[in-house]
Amino acid sequence: MADGSRSALWKWFVKGIAITIPLVLTLAILLFVLQFILGMLSPVVGAVELLWPGNSLPAVVIQLATLASLLGLFVLVGFVAERTTGSSFAAGFHERMEDLPLIGSLYTSVHQASEVLFEDENDQFQDVKLVEFPHQDSYMLGFLTAETPPEIREGADVEEMLTVMIPLGPNPTSNGFVMHVPAERVRDVDLTVEDAVHAIATLGVAEDPEE
Repeated sequence: MADGSRSALWKWFVKGIAITIPLVLTLAILLFVLQFILGMLSPVVGAVELLWPGNSLPAVVIQLATLASLLGLFVLVGFVAERTTGSSFAAGFHERMEDLPLIGSLYTSVHQASEVLFEDENDQFQDVKLVEFPHQDSYMLGFLTAETPPEIREGADVEEMLTVMIPLGPNPTSNGFVMHVPAERVRDVDLTVEDAVHAIATLGVAEDPEE
């Protein structure tokens, strides 16, 4: 076989692995989670059979209907929280739960874990900037995160500063440096947060998504 054919075959093989393995693992994890949830709902099937003897509905149908009802409940609770008093409703609820004896610490741990799992990490970033780092005339992508506290500006004797997170690949949303940078060392760049995260996560080899 010619070298060109072997090279092409190897590229196809590597690309096939890169596509297939993540897909198979994702499907396997989803199947495991679905089976776990349906297993937790099995008592519901027993309750329905006890309260409704002679029903002809398959157990899977009852489980899926219960799961759909549970998801609907989540949406309803979120809608009420959003429409009532916004974030203050949720904040007050979390504070009261965390103050409960015995279960407060457990609730706090579960709440923090759920925030990590379900909140969009990109929402914490306001804008994408070019930061002169680690030395002059060398630039890295950075995410504008918050206003710089006045104590830091006064300590650095700089009138205008920006707080920027300098991300590192391949996990740019949680790996990097938080820097307080003079505004003159920060430049605007025409990139969305999503595009910047994608570029850094792929170590700069990702193609422009608009191409």
